[in-house]
Amino acid sequence: MATISSNVVSDWTAELDVLRCVACAGRIQAGTTAAPPGPDPAFACVDCGRVYPTRDGVLVVKEELAGDNRIAADFYNSPLWPKFRFWEWWFWLNHGGERRCRDSILRNLPQQHGLRLLDVAIGDGVYTSWLPQDWSIVGIDISTVQLTNCRRNNPQRDLRLALGEAEVLPFDDRSFDAVLSIGGFNHFSDPEAALREMVRVVRPGSTIVVSDELPNLTDRMPGRKIGLPGLDRWIVARLMNLGYDFADLVERRRDLDIAAIGHRVLRNCRYELIWKREGWLMVGQAP
Repeated sequence: MATISSNVVSDWTAELDVLRCVACAGRIQAGTTAAPPGPDPAFACVDCGRVYPTRDGVLVVKEELAGDNRIAADFYNSPLWPKFRFWEWWFWLNHGGERRCRDSILRNLPQQHGLRLLDVAIGDGVYTSWLPQDWSIVGIDISTVQLTNCRRNNPQRDLRLALGEAEVLPFDDRSFDAVLSIGGFNHFSDPEAALREMVRVVRPGSTIVVSDELPNLTDRMPGRKIGLPGLDRWIVARLMNLGYDFADLVERRRDLDIAAIGHRVLRNCRYELIWKREGWLMVGQAP
């Protein structure tokens, strides 16, 4: 991971009360002699001894990934992601602009002072600076590059960032007031397990806001319409720069039933289409 230049230092020592071991659910403590020597602090589980190093302020929970999470991380850590940004920009432009599109999601978060928010798949944190300054924000993502960019995009924000998976969050039960997740849910290795983890780490009755593009958005592409889905695969992988592995991941998830998952896991679940019916928004409460 590249060095992050920031005026604010992420101090995970101040957040030990929310951390728990992903291996045994044990308590995390500061200081360990098992970690390689270096300028960044390390932490360890008091029960199983698992070590959690930090790099440039980012808590390393898990970086050896498998399945769809590995495919997604490889894409976001590769040169393909910057090349795809043009298409992301084009999408926002045709839907009223990025600020307007993201605000349609963010406005569903509780508007309370001192909110403790967990952002799952925080990415490059482009919208983090739009959130109230008195909110305490913890973000987790599978991409080292995205987390580096998140810190660079928010140099004055006191963020706590972690490298890890949504399906096994390194946080204690009932640690947050709300959870936000934008743009990762369709591609998690296990979306339902990830949503159940979001429920676990918030207080009962807390709000959970999740959004992404439609899983079957490629149905609107020309190849599908003329009976040549292979053409769409080439367009997505090569022309749009997603690469074949990530393009195939998108195709595998085209039948993902987001609403059904939400109604199984959340209380008062509301599912609706947004962005000219090319995206979805799900809002509910933890039971």
